[in-house]
Amino acid sequence: MTVDFLYRLIQYVANQFQRGNIGPARFNLIIEQANISFLDYLLGQLQQYSYGSPASRVQFGVNETARQRLTPLIDPVIALTIDGTGLAPYPDDFQQVDAMYAGINRIRFVPQHKLPSYRTDPIDPVATNPIYILESGGFRFYPNLTDDGIASPVATLSYVKTPPTIFWGSTPDAQGRPVYNPAGSTDPIWYPTDCLEVASRALKMVGVNLSAPEISQYADGIIKQGQ
Repeated sequence: MTVDFLYRLIQYVANQFQRGNIGPARFNLIIEQANISFLDYLLGQLQQYSYGSPASRVQFGVNETARQRLTPLIDPVIALTIDGTGLAPYPDDFQQVDAMYAGINRIRFVPQHKLPSYRTDPIDPVATNPIYILESGGFRFYPNLTDDGIASPVATLSYVKTPPTIFWGSTPDAQGRPVYNPAGSTDPIWYPTDCLEVASRALKMVGVNLSAPEISQYADGIIKQGQ
């Protein structure tokens, strides 16, 4: 689904509900907010966590459907560059870890408060069973040369990346009106059905509360009418 179709769809629905005209600048603002909101929903919104339940209703890695919907944001594994302290910076577009590997073996994630017990475990030593923690600057691996005198493993990462910014680009016509310019635009990366979920979130920001199936009916009308 192109960003131009989303633009026309949101314009059409907003007009039907008398929410006024949504210009390019306003559209680009709300569609990007909706873009990030949908990503947050699939990764697992903190607002959905409850006492005694360590997971939200929809969460990447727990819900198979959520994982499938996030696959456009998961590229092939990449090799990490790890320094002597065991630190590897996050990729620029990093959002969340999918899996961490050393060869074909998985490197385990450990929260900081459990790190001492893992590093001193004689049965499951980090020298042969590496681990990593998350810090503000990146991934910290154990073992590493600074703390253990042993080089960190050669690690590869699979991760969820930040979705590209959705942007409706335009050029002015003879009367100064904006005309869609595909060369200066960025289409959504989501699957078509999920684009409607993004549109639903965008429309809520202008006061139109519709579900994705309801928006789909408007989308069908635009296609049939050639708008």
